[in-house]
Amino acid sequence: MPTVLRDRSTIYASRMSSRRRIDVRARVVALHSGERCTRHGVKYSVVHARTFDISRSGAGLTLTRELPSGSEVVLCFRHPGNGAMLCLHAIVARSKGFRVGVRFVQPTAEQRLLLSELCSL
Repeated sequence: MPTVLRDRSTIYASRMSSRRRIDVRARVVALHSGERCTRHGVKYSVVHARTFDISRSGAGLTLTRELPSGSEVVLCFRHPGNGAMLCLHAIVARSKGFRVGVRFVQPTAEQRLLLSELCSL
């Protein structure tokens, strides 16, 4: 039986901006999961991650544990160009095992500028 390759053009066409390959360590704070900590009444857990690509509107990550689609998270990592800590509110848009795609939610003007710099390095 021949192998059928899945057409990814629909996935890539749905992306708002092109992605840049980047491999940096990151931390994902999953809100409301309640597995690890509670602070000021907000339940959260910390998941270690590595980015594999990023754009102005989202990022691809490999995680140390699974997170379901729709999870509300905060993605934190150091900007490789200037060392600034970047923490972005995001939603898990796609999830397949330990690999997820997140979509940034309302980044600030400063965060948008840092993302633009990062995507053009």
